[in-house]
Amino acid sequence: MWKSCVALLPVALLLLSSPARACASCACGDPTLTTMGTEQPFSGRLRVAAVTRAWGQTVGDDSLDAVTLRELRVDVSAAYAPLPWLMLSATLPLQARTLRDVSLTREQALGPGDLEVSAKLFVFRDRAFSPDHLLSVLVGSELPTSPTLRDAQGTPLSIDAQLGTGSVDPFVGLAYTTFQGAWSFVVSTTGTVSTEGRLGFRSGASLRSTLAAQFQPSTSWALRVAADTRLEGASTLLGERDTEGSGFIGYLSPEFLFSPTTDMVLQLGVRAPVLNLLSGRVRQTPIVQAAVAFDL
Repeated sequence: MWKSCVALLPVALLLLSSPARACASCACGDPTLTTMGTEQPFSGRLRVAAVTRAWGQTVGDDSLDAVTLRELRVDVSAAYAPLPWLMLSATLPLQARTLRDVSLTREQALGPGDLEVSAKLFVFRDRAFSPDHLLSVLVGSELPTSPTLRDAQGTPLSIDAQLGTGSVDPFVGLAYTTFQGAWSFVVSTTGTVSTEGRLGFRSGASLRSTLAAQFQPSTSWALRVAADTRLEGASTLLGERDTEGSGFIGYLSPEFLFSPTTDMVLQLGVRAPVLNLLSGRVRQTPIVQAAVAFDL
């Protein structure tokens, strides 16, 4: 009888055990800490994140016609991989914006911005598990989900005070990622075109690019630095071309990543404008950024 019980013990343990859940690093075979949008996919991966940014800019002559914008925004994101080669994501910004001119006239806005939806297709990887090289294509669009905001008299706020353009802005991009021991590198570029949105405004076509390097000496923290650029075409308002704010701007973006526990990544960084070739008198402040991402 005793021998029979001993023989049946492994079977009982198998029947009583629950399915094990591997962490995201185990499932993709790579311990690299990643920011939202740069993660490796595996079937069933679900990631959520909140990214907080504070920034501002001033346009015009300080003593004549300057307009100053200040914004605090939280981007709430979710990304899901239904297949090992496909990542679907959505991002909704929640924004608080203040616009003030030299006469101290002030416009304030608070609410949701334009929703961004995208699909990232991984078209090449050198091996199925723990790849060293990844090539992906990004397609998506910003959608007109932000409301038209008005003042107490019912007049729409100016286009710069609105929390979104209210247009459909499709984009397409290409990204390459490589993992080399404690180092990883990302090169990406994304082009966007816009339709006409609210108040007759249409943003110019833009091209954004990123070149980033990350050094991770530990499984719990990493240092990342990126060169981010934006090339912006002239916008139009009621059919009239406006070149102010168009042109090229480049940022240097140092960041610190920290993982205090499994499947959680904290991020703190700043994007400092280091090369401003924008048309007109446009001065941008550094963009301070803090984020948290969870794999569920």
